[in-house]
Amino acid sequence: MPVEGEKSTGMGDRVRSTVYGASEKISGVGVSERVSGVSEKLKGSVNVSTNTDTLSNKIDLFLDEKSDQLIKDWELATQDDILNIEKRYTQVSNDMGQLESNFNEFRGSTNKKLKKIEERLDKLEKIE
Repeated sequence: MPVEGEKSTGMGDRVRSTVYGASEKISGVGVSERVSGVSEKLKGSVNVSTNTDTLSNKIDLFLDEKSDQLIKDWELATQDDILNIEKRYTQVSNDMGQLESNFNEFRGSTNKKLKKIEERLDKLEKIE
């Protein structure tokens, strides 16, 4: 159907028939079939997330059952291991403080003894 004053090239007729055919498809049964197809796809994606949750739960159960073996195989540290190391470190730090105090006391008494020995040696050297 050429517009008044235009020549018919055939191209306009093809465009009009394509648009008309597309409008029939949109307004017809094709749309409802596509909508139901989309809804099926959405249901499938919801089932996938449910399957993912199931898989995640299975992985959690596996890790709970095998955690001791995994810790041993991978030589992992547990919270109890870390707490034990912290306690031992605290004890060693306290012991180091006590050792340093004892060492300083020993050094002081040893220095006094050495000084007395040196004084005695000096006296002996003067006598000769």
